Formats: sequence, C-alpha cells, structure tokens
Amino acid sequence: MISKYSKAIWNQIKFLATVFGRGFIILFRKRKTIVLLKLNYATEHLFEQSFLVINYRFRNALWYSFGTHRTLEKQIKIFNLTNFEHEFLLTVHGFFQTKTFHIKLAPELILDNSGFITKFNNLSPEFIRRESPVVMVTELAIKLTEIKTDIKIPKMSINKIRVQNNTYNQNDFI
Repeated sequence: MISKYSKAIWNQIKFLATVFGRGFIILFRKRKTIVLLKLNYATEHLFEQSFLVINYRFRNALWYSFGTHRTLEKQIKIFNLTNFEHEFLLTVHGFFQTKTFHIKLAPELILDNSGFITKFNNLSPEFIRRESPVVMVTELAIKLTEIKTDIKIPKMSINKIRVQNNTYNQNDFI
C-alpha cells in the first residue's frame, strides 16, 4: 500500500525534475516560443485494430499531453487505436505557453478474415488418471497424430532479362 503511493510520488518528482531541467535550459535561450519542427502520423490506411505512430518534434517544449495522457517523450509515441480515442488534442506545453494541435483519426479499413477456417482432424482425446497422495486428478489430454497444412503456394514467373552490350577494350577508351 505504501509502496504504491511512494511510487506515484516518485514518478511525480521525476516528472517535475525533468520539466524544471528543461525549463532551466529554455530560460537562457533567446527565443522561448514553441516551434513545430515535425509532426507526422498516418491518416490513411488505418485498421480498427492497429497501432498509430506519431512522430513529432518541437523546439522549446517542456512536456506533451495526448488527450488526458501526459508524457515527456520527445520523438515518437505509439498508441493502440482500440484503447485510444479517434479524435484527441496534442497539447505542447512550453515556457509559460501552450500550443494545441487537433489530431483526428478515421480507421476505414477492416481486415476480413472470414475465409480463414481452421480444421482439426484425427483428434483423439484420452483421459489420463494421475494419482497423488492428497488429491486424485483426472486430466483430458489431446493426442495429435499428424499435423498437416493445406496452403496453396503462389506461382511466380520471372521474365528473362537480356542485356545487350558491346565489348570494349582499353584502346577504345583512350
């Protein structure tokens, strides 16, 4: 119980120490405004159950907030779209200023796996009786006699490449 609270307090102290360290560095810079260096993320070809990689870089930023999640990471953040909102704000906190960027995601693609069928043949369940001095246990074990896969290998054809060249000798280049 105490360790849970002490861990939360320790994480808060580390966060504040990092923010104060970055603020001390920004304090001595000539320009203290937040500057967007890059912000890249995929907006097309997103599946419902995929990951979103946001590649961002800001100058003079102290910390970042993705919706309700706050972080100190400076370069890349990876989100699982099933556990995250499809529309959120990226807030960049700087030296007495904030900048907000609206990130909207619309997963359009769905992976159709209805054609994938798994079949098990030749399964023979066997009951195994295992005795111990305390408890008598009966287990169900499945014995696999043979595992086969039925995968059609795609055929690939490679066109023959013919290179036509002239033979040169050293005197031709001189």
